[in-house]
Amino acid sequence: VWLKYKNALQELRKGSKVVLFEYRLDVPRDTVWYESRLVPFTNGQNIMFVRDITKSKQSSRDELALAYDKTIESWSQALCLRDQETEDHTRRVTAMAVKLARRLNLPDADLVHIKRGSILHDIGKVAIPDSILFKPGPLTEEEWVVMRRHPVIAAEIMKPIAYLAPALPIPRAHHEKWDGSGYPDGLAGVDIPLSARIFAFADVYDALTSDRPYRRAWGQADALAYIAGQSGRHFDPSITPVFTAMLLE
Repeated sequence: VWLKYKNALQELRKGSKVVLFEYRLDVPRDTVWYESRLVPFTNGQNIMFVRDITKSKQSSRDELALAYDKTIESWSQALCLRDQETEDHTRRVTAMAVKLARRLNLPDADLVHIKRGSILHDIGKVAIPDSILFKPGPLTEEEWVVMRRHPVIAAEIMKPIAYLAPALPIPRAHHEKWDGSGYPDGLAGVDIPLSARIFAFADVYDALTSDRPYRRAWGQADALAYIAGQSGRHFDPSITPVFTAMLLE
């Protein structure tokens, strides 16, 4: 605040008739924004008018957040236009991942990024050829090499956009496994971002309990048994009981 005030005084000395500047004050459990208007008076003195602009600042942030979310939804729709099943899958896994994160007592600010990352988790598949993405049978090793690039492609798409940076770990790392055998980076244990570890439960569970061209959907009991068997291999073992309890409610 003091630096902005000094800069405003310098502008007045240069001949400006009025100088405006904004500043933020952090008070217990809140943040307050002010706008100060500095105008010259007489004998080298100045008058400063101050007004509270906290509400307008909050409104601007809300409008910006809404615009961000609309952009994310548009990107997701672009992928859904290629694959109608993607839309329902995305909606289910997003709700499940956010619910699990809330169960783990993550703060609300983190839930926003988990929601965004979940919506965009497969955005990298926009660059995967249809012949691979929609193949009804098993992929060849060469096709798997291409398919496993979709997390890296997602990172390339999202990385230049600053507001999506906190959401990036899910698209980038949701195929990593606790034992280090996942892709694309072979991360293991707590080196895998927490949001990606959380999302992995929702992603795998939904895949198992949904019909696929090569198999029928599994029942809940079989899907949970598989996840329990993969705890400490694919999944973070500290999260497994929380996820299981959530699904059995």
